[in-house]
Amino acid sequence: MKVLLICSAGMSTSLLVNNMMKFAADGDAVDALPFGELEAKIADYDVVLLGPQIRFKLSDVEKVAAAHGKPAEVIDMRVYGTMNGKAAMEQARRLLA
Repeated sequence: MKVLLICSAGMSTSLLVNNMMKFAADGDAVDALPFGELEAKIADYDVVLLGPQIRFKLSDVEKVAAAHGKPAEVIDMRVYGTMNGKAAMEQARRLLA
């Protein structure tokens, strides 16, 4: 499973990437990119999770994701705030189920 985390600059989300990789299965990948790179990179991923700080962009992300047949959702702010990698990986897996 390849997970793309989208935030405003791709910086703070990189901390969550590291925590998510602790709960990744073999072959899983998690990357963080700024919103501006979504359209260019989405084809390389299976699921998109959006940082809560830019939840106002959800409809834009959903349109791009739907055009590529990819699920997208906002990360719960408590999960993001505590950098809970396990819960974020579970959310990504649930979206693909």
